[in-house]
Amino acid sequence: MPLQHKPIMEMFDTGVTVFGAPGRYIQGQGAWRLVGDCAATLGARAVLVIDATIRDMLAGQLEESCAAAGVELQILSFAGHLGAATGAELQAQLDGAVAAVLAAGGGRAIDAGKALAEQLGSGLITLPTVASNDAPTSKNFVLYEDGHRMLEVRHLMRNPDFVIVDTDILSKAPKALFRAGMGDALAKKFEAEACFNSGGGTMFLARSTRLAHQIADTCYETLMRHGAGAWAVVGTGNVTEDFDAAVEAMILMAGLGFESGGLSLPHALTRGIPLLPGGGDVLHGIQVAWALIVHFEALGFEPPPELVRLYNVVGLPLSLQEMGVAVPSRAQLAAVAEATLAVRHIKNLPLILDAEALIDAILRVEEKAPARSACA
Repeated sequence: MPLQHKPIMEMFDTGVTVFGAPGRYIQGQGAWRLVGDCAATLGARAVLVIDATIRDMLAGQLEESCAAAGVELQILSFAGHLGAATGAELQAQLDGAVAAVLAAGGGRAIDAGKALAEQLGSGLITLPTVASNDAPTSKNFVLYEDGHRMLEVRHLMRNPDFVIVDTDILSKAPKALFRAGMGDALAKKFEAEACFNSGGGTMFLARSTRLAHQIADTCYETLMRHGAGAWAVVGTGNVTEDFDAAVEAMILMAGLGFESGGLSLPHALTRGIPLLPGGGDVLHGIQVAWALIVHFEALGFEPPPELVRLYNVVGLPLSLQEMGVAVPSRAQLAAVAEATLAVRHIKNLPLILDAEALIDAILRVEEKAPARSACA
């Protein structure tokens, strides 16, 4: 059973500022070789929760790294539904006590590892194999209902002890997943800005620190400088300066920026998008990228020209149709708005947004999309 305690995030309120971060962030080519040494600092036994699709590619190497450091490693494949029972189901497969969970794979495999770490109250090491999101650095993890709709966002007592980002591995991952990671990361500057300027609450239910706000800015600036160059080599196995910089922005900076800087309308909208026909099949980062355009429209601003240019280069959506979702009716958008406005992040805006204003903003985005897409 999970440890019975009051989550630390609930001990704060918006009268204080809080900054959270992983214990150690390690990035570079061949970084996976350090897994064993990192695990050894946490204990003599660990469990690897690994995406089943990459088990044959990576599990043996991680087992060797741990063995060389004197760490016994049990390996559990994750290939199923990430739901409320996932942590307990993984725990039932353990053949003894472990000091640390090593979570390797994409966002859901890493969240499955977090669910097990919460269940055990253990240490946690994350090893992302795609740059599709910033889950590796955060204490948050998402659980889903059987229909793949979000059930709950849960919070560990602390961030991962180690985040190990091997750029060799990430450089071979599919471009579509890298695109989603970039879409998610690009929003963080503007969400943290809205939270900071409105005095809103972060994932720690506290005020944003100035540092987190600056990290989110640097995330955006780094992707403006290196994003297109990184996109050009994604999937080739080449690790260039552009690629290395973009990965740091998309995993480390975006992770620190969202968790300690705050979220706003773009992430709130991801609760409503799955209600649209086909919306639930769209990757999280792609949803966020489109929702960022709605965010600008709702606040009365045009997206920065350099952002639109990067969207066009990478293939991020400026409209629902570009996202693969048909333009919905106003009734369908009313359901989207209702789900969106129920999310706590919606309060992190410099204005009060109601359903009609949100629906109108979405419809204006769709009307303007052809002109925006033409901006190269």
